[in-house]
Amino acid sequence: MYDISIAIPESLQSDFIGYSFMSKLAGESLLHSKLSIKIDFQNCSLIEGNLCAILGNILEGLIERDNIIDIANVTPATLRSLANNGFLEKFNYPYSVPKYHTNSVQFKKFNLNDETRAKDFFDSELFGKEGMPQMSVAAKKAILRSIFEICVNAITHAGCEYVYCCGQFFKGNNNPRATITFVDLGKTITANVNRHLKLLLNGIEAIKWALQEGNTTKFGDEPGGLGLKLLQDLLFYNKGKLQMISGNGFVEIIDKIITTTELQYDFPGTIVTIELKLGDPNFYILDTEDEETQNIF
Repeated sequence: MYDISIAIPESLQSDFIGYSFMSKLAGESLLHSKLSIKIDFQNCSLIEGNLCAILGNILEGLIERDNIIDIANVTPATLRSLANNGFLEKFNYPYSVPKYHTNSVQFKKFNLNDETRAKDFFDSELFGKEGMPQMSVAAKKAILRSIFEICVNAITHAGCEYVYCCGQFFKGNNNPRATITFVDLGKTITANVNRHLKLLLNGIEAIKWALQEGNTTKFGDEPGGLGLKLLQDLLFYNKGKLQMISGNGFVEIIDKIITTTELQYDFPGTIVTIELKLGDPNFYILDTEDEETQNIF
């Protein structure tokens, strides 16, 4: 018998409904300790692999609070994707399908000491895959540095030890894309921005402030900014997408157009999801091929 059973919904995607479920689950999970908890996939026929970053962070937090976690009833429709990205293996769920990594970015976590490991990981697991945007050595180096800055700033500003990531390649003809999600369960962007500005912004206002170039909540020699300026340039030319969730704010940027929605349940941390289109015909370089340049063509 379990103390609590958590049902994963039939469809869990990187949209407002999916993030709303994760926000509610993350908030409620903070109240649980020393319980036996069933994570039930019986009704789930679709889960986008990048969302395993969020679910995995939540589950590890539960384990740290002395809860016993049991993943149960993974359906055939979701088994392969959850096996391929390493999520099931991490949480000791038995499975018997072969593991192929071509359509996934592995479930991982990084801390401040993992810069080289993280950059090598994203180089091979993300940009080393077929169909990803092509770019010069200097441009790729700058993009990898920007991605690691997401990890660094999550750790330094959120006060957590690790940032989690996971991703998936969707290679269908409709909308071929690669999606990767980063998540931390620490201080929200709302809390950090309001502390810095001495204001009472809501989640959406705080995220939009943090996304503006030059805005940072750093003090002294702390790393600053979200590390997203260069990535936003790449996503604009690539026709990709950026999503950010923190507190009660959900912000999505497509073609530099910002749409916002307020979440019913606060997410107790920050989620950053990056979507890149596959098969992009462009070749990207920094505007002067100078590693310090922050523009991309």
